[in-house]
Amino acid sequence: MIKTILCLAVVSFLIGSAVARPPARTRADAGGAFAVEFTNCVESIGVGLIPTEQAQALVPAAFHLVGEGQPVTPIVVRTARCGGIAVDGNRAKSGSVVQIGVVIIPPDFSGDINNYTLWYYTSDAKLAYYLESVGVAAQHVPTIDYDYQPSAASSPLFVAVPRPGDPRLSLAGTVIESATPAGSFEAIWWARVNGGSVRMDTVVPAIFIGGANLTLTTDASSALGHIIGGSSASFPVLQQFNTFASANMGVSVASP
Repeated sequence: MIKTILCLAVVSFLIGSAVARPPARTRADAGGAFAVEFTNCVESIGVGLIPTEQAQALVPAAFHLVGEGQPVTPIVVRTARCGGIAVDGNRAKSGSVVQIGVVIIPPDFSGDINNYTLWYYTSDAKLAYYLESVGVAAQHVPTIDYDYQPSAASSPLFVAVPRPGDPRLSLAGTVIESATPAGSFEAIWWARVNGGSVRMDTVVPAIFIGGANLTLTTDASSALGHIIGGSSASFPVLQQFNTFASANMGVSVASP
């Protein structure tokens, strides 16, 4: 059901501290591939709109925006906090991820949604390093603030990416959890790197889709402020607050 909701929302409007670093041989021996297990997660999804011309300037020619030929194209802001993030079989640690990207036409005709990555932040040092090792410009921000305390009704959510995150941003508003399962979901985020493209394929076997009313805030003079046209933006296409017990992200490097 989530596949239908997300696809219809986008289409209808237009017609995701220092620590010891692990050895590099893990990625080299596997051709750059590795896996990440996420457990006990909450997640916000916001889909807004930005000028297609500005988005096109940030996306390599190998990728095609959903909004090509249209005045606007969808931008996705995703945040997640997980009780466990286990990178390449390492011990799981709690952590957060914030991703911003634009919706693209699936390059390999797979996934329920495909996004090109503009910014990727995580509080997990291993995740940031492993992504950096395959060329993704992942930012390790150990002090990401993810404040969510569930209640019986609407609950406040506040997420902030401070320095060294660049651009800095925050997301604030209210969210509502759902107790109704909505099936599985597959989101693929892409990044262009030297020698090819990185494919970050996350499969959620069972997801619970709730509601959200959130606002994104950033410095109007930042790169993010430039593409959203000011210091704040809402999400008129789609807003969700999701929960899931587990998800797997497979990261691989594809040839040009």
